[in-house]
Amino acid sequence: MGKSTCISLFLRFYEPTSGRITIDGRPITNYNIKQLRQNIGVVSQEPILFGMNIYDNIRLGKVNATRAEIEQAAREANAHNFIMQLPNVCAKHSSLSIYISSHYFFFRNTKTFVGERGIQLSGGEKQRIALARALVKQPTFLLLDEATSALDNVSEKIVQEVLDRACQGKIVFYGYDIDISFCIGRTTIVIAHRLTTIQNAHQIYVLDNGNVIEQGTHAILMAKENSKYQAMVKRQQMERINDDPNDMMGIQKAIEEDEKSILWILRFCQYTTFAVAGSKLTQRIRSKAFACLLRQEVAYFDRPENSSGAICVRLSSDASAIQEMLAVEVIHNLRTIKQLSIEKEMLQQYSELIRQVFMLVN
Repeated sequence: MGKSTCISLFLRFYEPTSGRITIDGRPITNYNIKQLRQNIGVVSQEPILFGMNIYDNIRLGKVNATRAEIEQAAREANAHNFIMQLPNVCAKHSSLSIYISSHYFFFRNTKTFVGERGIQLSGGEKQRIALARALVKQPTFLLLDEATSALDNVSEKIVQEVLDRACQGKIVFYGYDIDISFCIGRTTIVIAHRLTTIQNAHQIYVLDNGNVIEQGTHAILMAKENSKYQAMVKRQQMERINDDPNDMMGIQKAIEEDEKSILWILRFCQYTTFAVAGSKLTQRIRSKAFACLLRQEVAYFDRPENSSGAICVRLSSDASAIQEMLAVEVIHNLRTIKQLSIEKEMLQQYSELIRQVFMLVN
């Protein structure tokens, strides 16, 4: 059974061939399907936004929602900050211009047109708008199908903290990363791509091919030797080493990016200074060569190899050849010095890579 299949069954997109799904002991088939779906908020793995502004996209979750409710939903979904940073322009759609007073900064920014299927926004921004749309109606059931998959680590942590505050107790079904969280007034079902999102669950069920093979809290499952849950957690922790901005590898990656930026600046300065120095060198060589020619005897210019055309060619080509020769030699020397200076750093990086490989093998 797939992870999204559970969501589809709960929404009654199709009926199960065997078994049943109950709410408070009552099968969901006994509920009115329209009322059932009105009490369910869904955020799918691929967020769907319509070709309208942000405000109207969020309001689709609750047609009669007030501005305060929409703004609160945006805050809960960690979308408020990036909405406030959008350009303060009036949206134009179907040749209709909307002007909002400068006192309503948030409302004005939500009038930003997102484009067809939200093409004007990044993946993380679209996901947060979709989450705000689900939260605005305060649903009894909240279904999150990898809702935080498109967010960076910082944004995902903030959104997860918001969801954790809303939920007091959880029961989690984990096989395809399904997190069912029971909370006060709301049942939250989360399909998460990172196991760290279910660590606070009161109960976790590990499924394999539709069968429950392990159950317990995060601490109990991690204490079991050779458990599947423990193996998956450790594997994800190793995979996150290179992505975690708080670890040493993340810091090293940031340092490398800064060094690359500095390197491009140094290259620009190198080419500019060599060009200026080479031009001045050529001018000095030609001036001195021309002054030397003017001091020659008249008989010097009677020779065929010292005709006016040959002298002009020599003044033009010899100086340029000397400039290129000196520039290439200097660049080669600088590159040699640079390679010698980073030899120790390359050795350290290679040693760190070998250490990580041995950790994965063990």
